[in-house]
Amino acid sequence: MEKHRILIIEDNADTRRFLETMLGKEFEILSAENAVIGIDYARNKNPDIILLDIMLPILSGYDACSLLKKDEKTKQIPIIFLSAKNSVTDITQGLSTGADDYMPKPFDFKELTARIRARLRKAAENVAHPLQIGDLRIDPSNREISFGGKISHLTLTEFDILRCLAVKAGGVVSREDILKEVWKNDSQKTNDRTIDVHIRAIRRKVPALTKHIISIYGVGYKYEK
Repeated sequence: MEKHRILIIEDNADTRRFLETMLGKEFEILSAENAVIGIDYARNKNPDIILLDIMLPILSGYDACSLLKKDEKTKQIPIIFLSAKNSVTDITQGLSTGADDYMPKPFDFKELTARIRARLRKAAENVAHPLQIGDLRIDPSNREISFGGKISHLTLTEFDILRCLAVKAGGVVSREDILKEVWKNDSQKTNDRTIDVHIRAIRRKVPALTKHIISIYGVGYKYEK
């Protein structure tokens, strides 16, 4: 199963290395030493959750969180503040900028991990809501997709494959992961080249998607925004 991706935005090198080492045992890690780099990573590397310090150089964590939550590309990414600022006022200000959780430093690592998992579960539940990526809109409630406002009719399998790629837009999704996500318990019985057939069908039915669904030779596919 593909690991969840965590973005750590933390200027303290010791804290950053500790989080990279400990969380790296379970998750894929991205890290940035300031919010400017962090925002760029959030927009282009599709993290599943962000751990954000407040006292950062160049741009504060408060400002970074506010910008991320106003950006269409990043507003759905859960953000957990990690900060030595731990007064009620600090916590209230952090949550008012749009953060999903707030943990004062020093923090208990087991509690942090539990909170990360809880936020990832909540985010997964929210995937059932319509997903909008540029001109592409995917509505799981009625299994309907549209591009540029024009509705197209896909088979259930084609819909599931497109949704699998779109949820991880910008990231490469291996054929193995597509099989596990779409065919689930029958993934071992399905030839992964079957995916290619369905991808061709999606491109034929929605020609505009041809430039967005990118083949990654020997690996799988990527939905390019």
